[in-house]
Amino acid sequence: MHTLDMKVSTNNFQFYLTETKQLINSELSNLISKIPELKLRPYIEYALLSRGKRLRPILVILSTQSVGGDRDQVMPLALAFELLHTATLVHDDVIDKDNLRRGLPALHKKWGVNAAILVGDAMISLGVNLAADFGTKIMKIVSKYGLELCDGEYMDTSLSLSEITEEKYLLKTIKKSASLFKAAAQCGALAGGGSRLETMCLAKFGECLGIAYQLRDDLLDLAVQGRFVPKDLRTGRITLPLIHLHRVSNFSEREILEKDLRILANGNPEGNKDVVKRIFHSLKKASSFAYCEKKITEYIQRGLTNISPLEDTEFKIYLAQMTKLLVHPAESHIHEDK
Repeated sequence: MHTLDMKVSTNNFQFYLTETKQLINSELSNLISKIPELKLRPYIEYALLSRGKRLRPILVILSTQSVGGDRDQVMPLALAFELLHTATLVHDDVIDKDNLRRGLPALHKKWGVNAAILVGDAMISLGVNLAADFGTKIMKIVSKYGLELCDGEYMDTSLSLSEITEEKYLLKTIKKSASLFKAAAQCGALAGGGSRLETMCLAKFGECLGIAYQLRDDLLDLAVQGRFVPKDLRTGRITLPLIHLHRVSNFSEREILEKDLRILANGNPEGNKDVVKRIFHSLKKASSFAYCEKKITEYIQRGLTNISPLEDTEFKIYLAQMTKLLVHPAESHIHEDK
């Protein structure tokens, strides 16, 4: 593709992304307006209509359109995936004791843990209700990946640096982070009338996109420098850069790293800034960031290879553009908020 054609394609995708996101937000508002009798409605509205990337519903719609399906017909399924995703964020904030979500007070911080748990459950119910109209096969896929997500979340909170391997980390990532990406692409293809091959290709693409997205998120979190301790270090979450650093370090370096991570996870305010700087310096020195960047590129390339059998359409190009935003997140608004 010529440079001019690439610019046109990129501009078209940015317009498509903005327009589709606005449409999703409008449809979410309409959905909330139809549940005025729910006492939890204001809390659901707060969680659902705060700033969000809407990646998963966009992936549902793009997957549908890439196999010849209609955007409007699949919109309820796209909304279902946003409801399910937002429910996991509300519950995650309770588990991680996060006070902020997308720059605003987390729901549990504003209204309490009980309300947050119930709001998450209510959004799951609403999502399941929307997805049910698309048939048993899609419902079983949603259920399967929902269970995997829960299993991945448990792995994420229970594995320590000394016992986790890169293989275990990737398995956790596939379950916790990539599961809904994979399900969104797979269900979107099925709802759009895609063939068995098209559906398989898009499911694999979604999984690779989800893994690459989580790896990028891990990097962005650790790369934040300043007076704040990065979330993953504060909550004791073990990510790929830390696994790589631990693997290439000698015994004494590993002991120092493990001690530093315990200090940060225990919330000890003494010397936190120096500890973060020391870990960041070690990550750069060991080329752990570069190793993670290489893995991101590998998964993006796998994703692009997976959709190569699809018919050449503008929507296939847009799927490819989604992966490019992971390589150069500054080129779009897609990474502004979680």
